[in-house]
Amino acid sequence: MSTEVSVTICGCRGSYPVSGEDFVTYGGATSCVVVRAGDREIIFDAGSGIINYGRQLLRGALSRGEAVTTSIFFSHSHFDHMVGLPYFAPIFHPASTIYLFGPRTSRFDSFEATVENLIRPPFYPVALHEMQAEKIFADMGAADTVYFLTDQDEPIKVKAAHAKDAHLIPDAADIEVKVSCMRGYNHPKSGISIYRIDAGDKSVVYATDTEGYVHGDQRLAEFSRDADLLIHDAMYTEAHYTSMPVPTQGYGHSTVKIAANLASLAKVGKLCLFHHDPASTDESLHQVGEDAREYFADTVVARDGLVIDL
Repeated sequence: MSTEVSVTICGCRGSYPVSGEDFVTYGGATSCVVVRAGDREIIFDAGSGIINYGRQLLRGALSRGEAVTTSIFFSHSHFDHMVGLPYFAPIFHPASTIYLFGPRTSRFDSFEATVENLIRPPFYPVALHEMQAEKIFADMGAADTVYFLTDQDEPIKVKAAHAKDAHLIPDAADIEVKVSCMRGYNHPKSGISIYRIDAGDKSVVYATDTEGYVHGDQRLAEFSRDADLLIHDAMYTEAHYTSMPVPTQGYGHSTVKIAANLASLAKVGKLCLFHHDPASTDESLHQVGEDAREYFADTVVARDGLVIDL
C-alpha cells in the first residue's frame, strides 16, 4: 500500500522556548512534530509548538462542522515536551477526542497520573479533569505497538508478544499507520521513548533527547533501519559537547556528528537535525547544517513550519 506521508515541524527547540531577532529562521518553539499519512494525522510531543498548531486544528475542524479527533505520543515528560499541552485548544472543546500515549515512570502509577500532577493548581489554573475534551490515556512502552485502521478513529494498542495471536493483530490491508516504540535509557532521569511510524511504504523515526554510544547506538540503528526520514536530536556542536569546565556529555543529547553517524549506520534516506540548543542562533544553525552535510549529505536542519514530503 502506498500512502502520501508528510512531516511538519511545529517546534524544534530544546529546554525552553526562545524569541528575538536571532531566532527568526529556525524558530523558537519547543518540540512538536506532526506526521500526516493520507487523511490521518498523529502528533509527537506537546512542546510550545503544539499551541499554534492546536488553534489551526480546531479552527479547521469547526469550519467544516467536524470534531477534532487526534492522537499525541509523548517521548517523555520533561517540561519542554509538555508545556504546550494545557494550551492545546482542542483539549478545551467538549466535542474533541484526544488519545494520549506516553511512558510510565517510577514516580507515578501511570502516564495519566504524570500529566495530572503537572497540569493542576497551583502550577496551572485549570486541572486536567476540568478540560472538557474526551481524553483517553494509555501507557506506551517498548512492548507496545499502536495501529491506526482504515475508517476507524480509535487507535488500537497491542503488545508485540501477542503477535502469535492472530485475532489480536489487524489485517495488513486494514492498517493505515503503525507506531512502534523503543525505550532509550540515555536521557536523565527516566529515559526516553523513541517512535517509528510506518505508513504504507514510508517510515519516519522520531528520536529526540537521545545521546550516542561508542560505535553508535546499535539498538536505535536497528530500530531506524532503512527509514525514509530520521528526526534525531543534535542539540550540541562537538565543541560544546566536550568544552571544559562544563562539558555536556551525559546530558542526554547528541551532537551533529552523533546524529549523522547514526543516520549512516541505519541507512536512512534523510536526516532532520532536531532539538536545537536555545542558545543556537540562526547563524549558528545554518553552520550546523553545512557541517552535518559533510557527514551525511541528505541532511536538513529542523525549523518551525518545515514540511517534509516523503
